[in-house]
Amino acid sequence: MVESSVVQERPQEPAEPPAARRPRPRPRPAQLVLAGLVVAFVAARLSIAARAEAFRTFDTRSYAGLLDGPNPTATLSFTGHAPRLWGTPLLYTLAGSDPARAWAQALISTAAWVVLVLALWTMLRGTTARVCAGVALFVLALTRAVYVWDHTLTAESLSISLGLLAFGLLVLWVRRRSWPLLAATVVVTVWWMFVRQDMLLFIALVPAVLAVLAWRSRPHRWAAVVALVAIGAGLGWNAALLGPTDETFAKWSASGRSQTDETFLYRLMVEVQRDPEIRQVYHRELGMPRCVAIEDPSLVRRWNVRKFSEAYANCPELQRWAEEHEMAIGFRYAMAEPDHYREIMVGRILPMALGSTELHTYGRPVSMLPDAVEQVWYPRRDLVLPLLAGAVVATVLACVLTGAVRRRPWLVVAGVLGVVVSLVSVLASLMLSAGEYSRFGIQEAIYLRISLVVLAVAALDAALTRPWRRAGRAARGVPGDDAAQP
Repeated sequence: MVESSVVQERPQEPAEPPAARRPRPRPRPAQLVLAGLVVAFVAARLSIAARAEAFRTFDTRSYAGLLDGPNPTATLSFTGHAPRLWGTPLLYTLAGSDPARAWAQALISTAAWVVLVLALWTMLRGTTARVCAGVALFVLALTRAVYVWDHTLTAESLSISLGLLAFGLLVLWVRRRSWPLLAATVVVTVWWMFVRQDMLLFIALVPAVLAVLAWRSRPHRWAAVVALVAIGAGLGWNAALLGPTDETFAKWSASGRSQTDETFLYRLMVEVQRDPEIRQVYHRELGMPRCVAIEDPSLVRRWNVRKFSEAYANCPELQRWAEEHEMAIGFRYAMAEPDHYREIMVGRILPMALGSTELHTYGRPVSMLPDAVEQVWYPRRDLVLPLLAGAVVATVLACVLTGAVRRRPWLVVAGVLGVVVSLVSVLASLMLSAGEYSRFGIQEAIYLRISLVVLAVAALDAALTRPWRRAGRAARGVPGDDAAQP
């Protein structure tokens, strides 16, 4: 009898759980810290925006019109037939009312600081350096001298925020090579160049980085070329609008003159006529004709631009001289009297431009940070230059000693470039303008402090993630500072 064979079935392997049921990876500690910092910062910024009031200056009407509400067409033009370039008037037109304009500026500013912190976070390796960078930048953004501009209806808020946004988006694109990030970078950069003409040195850094990537990085090459073409077209558009915008400005200015002529008028009123030594140099070395009509001391003391302009209208010879020399007069004075120029620049003008803002003139700040924290970022004006100079030397030296120059070269280059361009830009702006020094230098003052933070955290990151530290921790089985990656 033949036994029947028994066929055994192979046991079925348990089916894998559906992808939707797989447990999600838990957020890493660094991600939780970053999320906490962002949430706290956004909450603080929203608290400021809810309590602050929109603040108008004389210049507001050239951006937003004479009255609250919809803008008249004359304040917005993409062809130069408006008193300002279209960057700020476009936002104000879309917002429609002063409170909405202030809120729009505050939200754009908040987003810009968050993007900047995210970009810097991706460039650092250690959690400690990342947290220090985020805390430092968010605290800086919460100081009165920074956030007050978000509620002042002039171009300063956008000129600061769009710059931070452009650099942050550029870094994120370089890291991730995402076309939407590149498109956003180009749009923001082009928008930025139509906010203030004196930002062109900073704006030039964006195409400079793109040019280096197109030359040295094959994965970024063609995308960088496309972006360079778009930004180049924007710069050409910007150059074409400068002349018509300068002339249209006369309809809105306090003096009834073009922006170039009124800038020289301000210099004549607040610098030349108030300082006998400067006045003598202008007459003796620079060949400026005398005019009795503008030498009335009451015209200078009362800061009455309209009255001073009416007196200036009685000086035809002086006006002809100004048409020929007004654009380069600041530089010519520095060359003619370098000692006196250095004395007034270091002793009075630069501390105002790089120091604290005259808040009673440009806004009504609300309380947020303790005064002691505010003074860390914006000390007394007599201490501003020594402390900033010391910080520059200390952070650069720290980058050298910790090896950040070799191991974090992009961060060190970015920090050094930020410091250099900030100083060159503020000196150039002050040569071309006069009067409201703390307003004209606010962008450079903020970018300079950000650059110092970049250098400091680059040095810190290099020190805490040095190879011998990692090797020692690995031998002991202790995770290093750079173990937690977002």
